Order: sequence, then structure tokens, then C-alpha cells
Amino acid sequence: MFFTILSTVEVNEDVVFLTELYDRYYPIMKKKAYEILQDYDVVDDMIQESFVRLISKAALLRSLDLHKQVSYLVHTVHNTSINHAKQRKRHLNHTSSGITADSIEQIADKQPSIEEMYSLKEDYTEIAKILSELSERDQTLLYNKYILEWSDHKLAASMDVQAVNIRSYLTRARRRAMKLLLKNGGSGV
Repeated sequence: MFFTILSTVEVNEDVVFLTELYDRYYPIMKKKAYEILQDYDVVDDMIQESFVRLISKAALLRSLDLHKQVSYLVHTVHNTSINHAKQRKRHLNHTSSGITADSIEQIADKQPSIEEMYSLKEDYTEIAKILSELSERDQTLLYNKYILEWSDHKLAASMDVQAVNIRSYLTRARRRAMKLLLKNGGSGV
């Protein structure tokens, strides 16, 4: 879909430039869209819709320095995602689901309570502090695998090792992380 959108761009340099931006910053944009929407089914759509808006801004993006480009991309995805969430909320408010007031109370609330959210935030902060004690290699390996969702082959290429060894490196890094968590936290968060 993304390349179909780019085929409408008239200047070939813009196509190359926007494709490079898309490839380079896709993980950051995906994370930002998911933070707002909490729905992986529409995250890619929001990124593509953002790039539709950015096609006319290619010259402006090219004139910005690297940090401002990233900020511009993230803000565009952020605003596009918020607009989508508002539109979805309006749509849901205007449609009837056929649920009566009596049956609403029987539906389980999937949103965590304030206490649960605070507890999760504390857990994440504690985990981040403990994991910062890991070696730089383990931190990078775990971050790239589980936050950026890199494939084993991409991890292997970034570390200059064979792809068949990545699984064992990940296992060792996870064990070291768990050992630190159990040693420092005691709870195995």
C-alpha cells in the first residue's frame, strides 16, 4: 500500500527520500501510533495516512536537520492517530451496539484501574533500572528484539554474527536479565 501511495508522487527524488524515511523510522512511528490507539490493526494504516499527508511536505522535510525530521514525522503520526481516535469515538457514539443498560454491567471492564496502571508504571521503572545494569550488548540485543521487533537475521547482521547463534545470545541475555531481576527485586516482576 505504501508503495502504491508513493507511485502518485511525481518527483523520483521524493519517492526515494520518503521511502528512506519510512524504512528508517517505521519502528518509532509504529510505537507512537500504538501508544495512542492501542490497536495494532490500525497502526500501519495511520503510518501510511501520515505519509499521504507528508507527500506534499517532502521539500520541507528535506530542508530540516535530522532531529527535526524525526520530530516532524512523530508529530504527524501522533496527530493522525489522535484524529483517527476522535473520529472512531464519534462513530461509536453515533452507532448502537444493541446492548441494553442492564447488560452493560455484566461486561468486564478491560481497562486497567488507576491503581493497576500505577503499579505497572512502578514495575516498568524498576525493571528499567535493573536492566540498565546489563552489559551494553545485552541491552541492545533485548531492545532491538523486543522493542523494535527486529528479526533474528537483522539482529545477526547488526552484531556481525551468524543468524543461527542469535537464539542462544537472546536466551543468555534473558537469563542474565532474569537473574538480575530476581536478585534485586526478589519478586521476578
